[in-house]
Amino acid sequence: KTEYAEGALRLEPGTPHISGAVGFAAALDFADGVGMDAIYAHEHKMVQHAQQQLKAKPEVAVYGAHANKAGVVSFNVKKHHPFDVGTLLDKWGIAVRTGHHCTQPLMACLKLQGTVRASFAVYNTMEEVDLLVEKLKKTIVMLG
Repeated sequence: KTEYAEGALRLEPGTPHISGAVGFAAALDFADGVGMDAIYAHEHKMVQHAQQQLKAKPEVAVYGAHANKAGVVSFNVKKHHPFDVGTLLDKWGIAVRTGHHCTQPLMACLKLQGTVRASFAVYNTMEEVDLLVEKLKKTIVMLG
């Protein structure tokens, strides 16, 4: 005979995701120790710097540039597919995401095949932002 638990408990079979709970608790402790305001300030500084550097390049189109935004910068190298840009950046150890980022209606509205997206977080440095820009310059030269 099978007896089902009531409510949401009947949808939770097996061992709970203990390692996930422990990891999440550690992440919360880390964020609390650093301070959310400090994390925001650090990410904000990097994003603003990245936006400024990228917008200064005439070959680069920056999307969604704003003074108050999350730790991501979306851009394209004009006349080149974002996958090509991402592949070349990857060869230099620069990790970016490329594609439509689950925003197909937005990309269709903007008439874009996708974008390159660089993400910044508390563990990144300004030197890494500058390295992204430096390697993007080389990418632009290689793409012609």
